[in-house]
Amino acid sequence: MNPSGGLFWHWHAWRHQAQWTATCADIAQWLGQMPPSQDKAPELVIVGASAGWMLPSSWLQGFATVTTFDLDRWAAPLFRLRHGAALRTSNTALQCNTADALTDLDAVLRAHPRAWVLFDNVLGQLRFHTPSVDEASRRIASITKRMHGRRWGSVHDAFSGRTQGHIQGRTGSSSAPAMQRSVQAPAPTSTSTSVAAATRPVALGRFSRQLHAQGEWLDHLTDQVFPAGTPVHHIAWPYSPGYCHWLQAGWISP
Repeated sequence: MNPSGGLFWHWHAWRHQAQWTATCADIAQWLGQMPPSQDKAPELVIVGASAGWMLPSSWLQGFATVTTFDLDRWAAPLFRLRHGAALRTSNTALQCNTADALTDLDAVLRAHPRAWVLFDNVLGQLRFHTPSVDEASRRIASITKRMHGRRWGSVHDAFSGRTQGHIQGRTGSSSAPAMQRSVQAPAPTSTSTSVAAATRPVALGRFSRQLHAQGEWLDHLTDQVFPAGTPVHHIAWPYSPGYCHWLQAGWISP
């Protein structure tokens, strides 16, 4: 079974839509800070689009063309089902591809030279699809390096783990924290690796205390996705009862 896709994932997402309302609203707010111009932007390429479970159709409508890529054979038909009607209303062309855009990233970028590129909750999953943590880190670094000179963004897992109780939203007694903002710190040098290792748990601690995190959380190896100085949004995602993801989101302009 694919650990980050397939029918189980789509069933899980459909079942938990109500619990993810606040997370989707945070993502929509973040996306809304990078809107297309008054005229439609030419194209958006979404890598790891899945069914677009957490993307707002209203933002997608700001593009003349939306092109999606996902390995999951269920992603394309479900993306069309969820967003197709809205995109037809705005005369936004939609093309859904069942393909590995990460492996073929250079070809995708050449084929879509003017497109904005959004990595939709995919970079944090690479540690599950590579033989080792080191190889996953290298692959993430290679992908972000190849995006130099492009307008691109990513929303991805930073950490995930167990929580005390079920995070219901922002109205109950166990509410999730509101979206937070920071600026990406410079990448650690070879001489400051130990300092970086010490400061990362501090950053995790600030957010995880508000989530009532329990035990050790999984590091998704995405702490250096964004270049230094990038505004980063931190978003709580109550994935399932008693389990939460800490998402990070940011846009990079050429």
